[in-house]
Amino acid sequence: MPGQERKALSRWLALGLDALRHSCEGIHLVGGTPPMVEIMHRASGRRQWHDFTHRHRYQLLPSGELLVENMIRIGDGVTDLPRVGMSLALVPGLEQLEWFGRGPWENYSDRKASAMVGHYQSTVTGEYVPYIMPQEHGHKTEVRWLTLIGESGRGLRVEGQPLIGFSASHFTADDLFQARHTCDLAPRAEVILNLDHAQRGLGTASCGPDTLSQYRLLQSEYPFAFRLQLLYLARS
Repeated sequence: MPGQERKALSRWLALGLDALRHSCEGIHLVGGTPPMVEIMHRASGRRQWHDFTHRHRYQLLPSGELLVENMIRIGDGVTDLPRVGMSLALVPGLEQLEWFGRGPWENYSDRKASAMVGHYQSTVTGEYVPYIMPQEHGHKTEVRWLTLIGESGRGLRVEGQPLIGFSASHFTADDLFQARHTCDLAPRAEVILNLDHAQRGLGTASCGPDTLSQYRLLQSEYPFAFRLQLLYLARS
C-alpha cells in the first residue's frame, strides 16, 4: 500500500532483517576458571557484514550450568531494531512452561502495567495468540527464570542475569511473517525459544502513532547474559 515507507517494517526490510545470513569469524578458548569458548560471527541481510557483530562466550560452571555471555554491536546506519537476543530451536516435547516474571498474559516494554511479577505456568501451545494477521505473540518481560519440561521430566531451565525476556512458540518469526492468516500456519513439532535482551515497543504506526522513543532500540551495543541448565524431574 502507498505510504508504508514511514513505518518500521519498511526500514527493517531495507536492512534485510528478513533475510539475515551469518558469517563465522572464529572460535577459540579464552582465559577463565573454567575457560570459556568464544565465538565471533557477523550477520547481515544485505551483505554488509558490519551491520551486526555478535560475540558469545560459553562457560561450563562447576554447578553444571552453562553461562552464556553476549555482546552484540550494531553497525553504522542500523538503528531502531525490532529485537535483540537469541533464538533456540529445542527438541519436540518440551511443552510444559513455567516462569517467574511478568504474566500471565503476554506483555511488552510499553504494555506491561497489567502484568504482575509472579510465578506462572502454561504450555507452549497455550502461549499462541491467534491474531488474524499472524505476528509476534506470547512475549514475557522481566523474567528471572523459566523452565520447559517434557513428559519424561527432562527439560531446560534458563536464568536471566539478572533479567531476560522470552517467548516460547511452535512457530518461528519467519513462519509468522510469511503467513497472512491463521489458516496459513502449521505448528512445528520443536519449541522455538526466543531469549530477548530487549524488544521494541508495540507501536509501529500500523494503526495509530509509532512507538515512543524510550521504547525503541537505539543503542550501538547490547551486552546480556543468561544461564542454561539441563533438568531431570523424577515422575512419581
